[in-house]
Amino acid sequence: MKVIRTILGWILPLVILGAAVAAFMYLGSQKPPPRRAVEAPAAVAVRTTPLQKMAGRIEIDADGVVVPLREVTLAAEVPGRVLRKSEACRAGQSVKAGDVLFEIDPRDYQLEVQRLEGELRQAALNIEEINEELAQNVSSTDLSQRQVDLASREVSRLDTLKANRIVTETEHERALREELTVTNALTMLQGQKRVLTKRRERFTEAESLASTMLERAKLDLSRTQVLAPMDGVVVEDKVEQDSFVSKGTPLVMLEDTSAVEVKTSLRMDELAQVWGGRQADGNGLGAHDLPDAPARVVFTMGDRTYEWDGVLSRQEGRGLDEKTRTLPCRVLVANPADVKAIDRYGATMATLPPEAPRSLLRGMFVEVRVQVDVPQPLVAVPQEAVRPSGDMFLMRDDKLVIVHPRPFHSGGGLIVFNEAESGLLQTDRVVTSQLANPREGMQLVEAAP
Repeated sequence: MKVIRTILGWILPLVILGAAVAAFMYLGSQKPPPRRAVEAPAAVAVRTTPLQKMAGRIEIDADGVVVPLREVTLAAEVPGRVLRKSEACRAGQSVKAGDVLFEIDPRDYQLEVQRLEGELRQAALNIEEINEELAQNVSSTDLSQRQVDLASREVSRLDTLKANRIVTETEHERALREELTVTNALTMLQGQKRVLTKRRERFTEAESLASTMLERAKLDLSRTQVLAPMDGVVVEDKVEQDSFVSKGTPLVMLEDTSAVEVKTSLRMDELAQVWGGRQADGNGLGAHDLPDAPARVVFTMGDRTYEWDGVLSRQEGRGLDEKTRTLPCRVLVANPADVKAIDRYGATMATLPPEAPRSLLRGMFVEVRVQVDVPQPLVAVPQEAVRPSGDMFLMRDDKLVIVHPRPFHSGGGLIVFNEAESGLLQTDRVVTSQLANPREGMQLVEAAP
């Protein structure tokens, strides 16, 4: 029994292996099934759109926020008690240029003006008095000179008579004394004239000083009324009526509403387009100047769009922002109240809707569209026509052509290319639909609408 089990342990695996080899040989000897002929691939139906020819002007889109053109803080120029505060001088109220916002008690300054006017009149009277004395001195000096001349002739005559012993010594000495007396009087009158002249100069200087002080007093009196220097809105009022203010105390802060600015930022490639589109008269710009490129400021509220005309006026600061690597710029809107309403079709509405904003307000988040003239010819395609990899599928002569042009600009749902550098042809049609397994040269056909 043990021998039979041993024989089966050797023979049975050999039988199984032989059966497997026989089955494999039987199956491998069958003929392969006939192959079917592969049909030539048919043309793929795609949706296409033609290239759009640009008019030589592009719009650079950027976000921005409205900021005031300037804020002015009015301070007290003279000390005193606030006698009156205008009702318009409240935060949020509008004021006009020349409106009286504050009035400081003017009585001290009025009295000072009156005192200096009196001093000025007194100085004028003193000068008139000196002039009269000088005129009298001139007459007296003339008479004294004539007396001196007479006395000198008398002394000369008596000198001759004395030599001939016709007059006595006493008479001769009397004539000499009289000559000395009138000469002394003339000298005193001449000295008095010099003193009067100096006094007149002193009174003239006093009159000039009084006039200057009077002008200063009148200026201080005018400064008791604090006027609005411009049309604007009161941002903050800091002083109430009956308060005492010192010179330099801030009273109110005004925001200029005659014009506003929009704070925005441009990338370096966008800035290069602005520089490249400058006009011939922009060659004289400085290193930190920007050409005055026209711009549109767009504000969207609900399904309504509103526009203002502006101009790219200047750069803010001296260089790029370190975090965003963009250049801060300012767009000037010269007339923030000139608003245009745009309907859903892009046309300007004849009248403003009742809910339209009447002006650009600080803090508004807006869209800035800088318009740049480009000298080279441009073409544009829809943004969805460019694949994420940057490839663009073209249907040229009913075949697929894959290109990878460098974009010149993107915005408004379009991607713009330089026609000369992109290699695009006016006869090309851009594939906008999706393609599975695209291959260069594959047959394409326009899909039915």
